[in-house]
Amino acid sequence: MPTIHYLTTAAEVQQAAAALRTAPRIAIDLEFDDMRHRYGRNLALIQIFDGEVVYLIDPLPLTNPAQDLEPLWAILRDPAVEKVFHSCKSDILLLDEVYGVHVRPITDTSVQYTLLGESDNNISLGRLIQAEVGLEVDKGEQKSNWLKRPLTEAQRLYAANDVLYLFELTDKLRDKLAALGRTGWADQENQALEEVRYNRDERPYLRMAGKYRILPNELLLFRDLYLLRDQVAKQLDRPPYMVFANDRLSELVRDTPRDLNDWKAARGLHPELKRAPFLDQLTALSPANFVPVPEPAAPAEQRRFPFRRRLSGEKATRADAREQLLIQLKAHLTTDMNGYVANLVLSNRLVADIVELGADQVLRPWQKTILQETARRHDLDYHELADSF
Repeated sequence: MPTIHYLTTAAEVQQAAAALRTAPRIAIDLEFDDMRHRYGRNLALIQIFDGEVVYLIDPLPLTNPAQDLEPLWAILRDPAVEKVFHSCKSDILLLDEVYGVHVRPITDTSVQYTLLGESDNNISLGRLIQAEVGLEVDKGEQKSNWLKRPLTEAQRLYAANDVLYLFELTDKLRDKLAALGRTGWADQENQALEEVRYNRDERPYLRMAGKYRILPNELLLFRDLYLLRDQVAKQLDRPPYMVFANDRLSELVRDTPRDLNDWKAARGLHPELKRAPFLDQLTALSPANFVPVPEPAAPAEQRRFPFRRRLSGEKATRADAREQLLIQLKAHLTTDMNGYVANLVLSNRLVADIVELGADQVLRPWQKTILQETARRHDLDYHELADSF
């Protein structure tokens, strides 16, 4: 078992970064809380393995985490040091959002495994380690409160295991991909991860409105209740569901308390909501008081209308023909290779995007090559798919 160092000071972080700076590669993982125990996305632990030492870097005791962790961020930005993750997208989005860190270069073992096309891509690290390395690791701490201190020994061991086997795992997967001639596939997908950036969702309530089937005439009240809940949650440093549950949000829209006393008696609301100034804001949302403020128009590039609804005549006919050709090609891919690879090249989302935007714009080079070769093998015309309308 490698040495495990638990670091809690800026000086220790700087010393570890000096040791890591010359490593050709590091295995890395993050533990963070995403609206489970506190408001927002909060980094709770950084795990790094250099092949000899596991560093568990605790940002919570640091006086100024953004500044104190900068020696480590410099390594994450350094193109000379390979960063090996498993399923890294959430991690790199958090680093970008909270600290402005753009990680490169990236090797993601989840990407590598997916491109083997042996099964679906929804595999946990624990299952992958067991399948490829032959070891069973304890994943019992996965849903721990990682913001609670002190960390238990079980949490520290769990955190170390998340990086301890990544080198062995990535090497085995890289060899398998090379044997299949798919090294380039993984290179392209990992390079694409380096371009992932955090984009703030200015209207997050729209996603939840869709889930709860909020009607157009209910949306403005739903929005204002959602934003008020978020305001209270931020002030309390608690996740919004602790202010009141998502299900309760939709119920309050459809059966809104009619006055101040009704709001005071409403079940499932955090006590802070039943005090000024929030109680007054709730009362303003009652049917007799509510003055809806219209939604601002979305910028043209953010307006999403179903593509087919925009087409008529010859273009609609061409879109239908393009979709049928893609369905044919996907069936051939399934027969020629397997269904998993077929879905990697032509998932339902990619089919829809290709119909609208064209394969040349939508697909990575490795996907485009496979599609071109499949079309040629089965006497189908790839050029019918290449460009947008």
